[in-house]
Amino acid sequence: METNSQKSGDTIERLNLREQAWPLYVAAQVLGVAGLVATVVLGYFADDGFRRFFYSYLIEYMFFLAIAVGGLFFVLLQHATKAGWSVNVRRIAEWFASSLPMMAVLSAPIVIAVVLGRGQLYPWAAPGWVDKGLKGLYLNPPFFLCRMAFYFVVWSALGVWYWKQSVKQDEVGGIELTLRMQWWAPLGLISFGLTLTFAMWDWIMSLDPGWYSTIFGVYFFAGSALALFASLVLTVRLLQSKGLLLNSVTVEHYHDLGKFLFGFTFFWGYIAFSQYMLQWYGNLPDETEWFVRHGASTAHPNEFSPVAIALLIGHLLIPFPGLLSRHVKRNPAALTFWAVWVLAFCWLDVFWLIMPQFDEGHLHFGLIDFAAFVGIGGVFVAFVVRKASHDSVRAMRDPRLADSLAFQNV
Repeated sequence: METNSQKSGDTIERLNLREQAWPLYVAAQVLGVAGLVATVVLGYFADDGFRRFFYSYLIEYMFFLAIAVGGLFFVLLQHATKAGWSVNVRRIAEWFASSLPMMAVLSAPIVIAVVLGRGQLYPWAAPGWVDKGLKGLYLNPPFFLCRMAFYFVVWSALGVWYWKQSVKQDEVGGIELTLRMQWWAPLGLISFGLTLTFAMWDWIMSLDPGWYSTIFGVYFFAGSALALFASLVLTVRLLQSKGLLLNSVTVEHYHDLGKFLFGFTFFWGYIAFSQYMLQWYGNLPDETEWFVRHGASTAHPNEFSPVAIALLIGHLLIPFPGLLSRHVKRNPAALTFWAVWVLAFCWLDVFWLIMPQFDEGHLHFGLIDFAAFVGIGGVFVAFVVRKASHDSVRAMRDPRLADSLAFQNV
């Protein structure tokens, strides 16, 4: 059984990056290390006790974490639904999901911000913070760090286990591993949903401990799913430009990825509107104050108001009709454009969620944000490229491989 190529029709299709991975891996590693070092240096010279550093790092970290947890969701969903169409693109999502232990390591600055207890990132971590009722029992450094560790244990265990089972099946074949992964997938989805909800309450919502939204976790989930499907489209296109997956991933697979991209664009808009409308209708100061700070208010506009308007237009009103057509979903070049577009607004959404807490609604974007993006992104890309240099870029002996190869939309 060949591990780096497979006959498909009358052509031999390469299924492993091998030596092509090395230049990209080295470049990503160098950029990653340089970006992280630059972020620390710029944070030091900001002369604000590393407060700007922590905010910039959290923004870029949450963006790439969204792709990783989105990959875990996709893998669990495909096994839970016994999907056949996705077999040829599922390995890429498995790489994203298996990066979660690395993302746990990269969360070190967030841990440091909490352990230092100075409130540079989370005001409730400072000794002088006055708790309100049960919030003090929940928002305190020891319990926060225990929860954080639990989230990563659950996500890492699921992500690495599914990746290992899938790669093992490339060697041994059979249906037993598929049945095992199917059996655990529903439980994995339940665990994923609960842990992601609480994690987003902890890591983003508690930046303002006086504000709460019961669907905030769902809001972030919608964005992470969008980031995942956009990343899948771009990664497949990159691999095909290197001569891989040319026969395994067809216009039919792009069509389904486009359906998901379109569907979650609408879902994100629905959740965003629901969260805003319910709190606007209630008109309670503890709730509306958050939206005022984020520029989502006509009565009290601030520097983030253009960003809020840009999200409404660029994250929903433009890509919704742009992705609506069947022809767009079946055109890889057009779908690539929309994947880049959606991914850019996924980043802007994370920026909008976090940065207004830094300086009471004043817009800040600088070199440190770019450095943090390059640093964390470089390490993330290097990890995925390294996986692609060893693993087949698609499942080799999955029982539903023939279904994926012959898949057609109707």
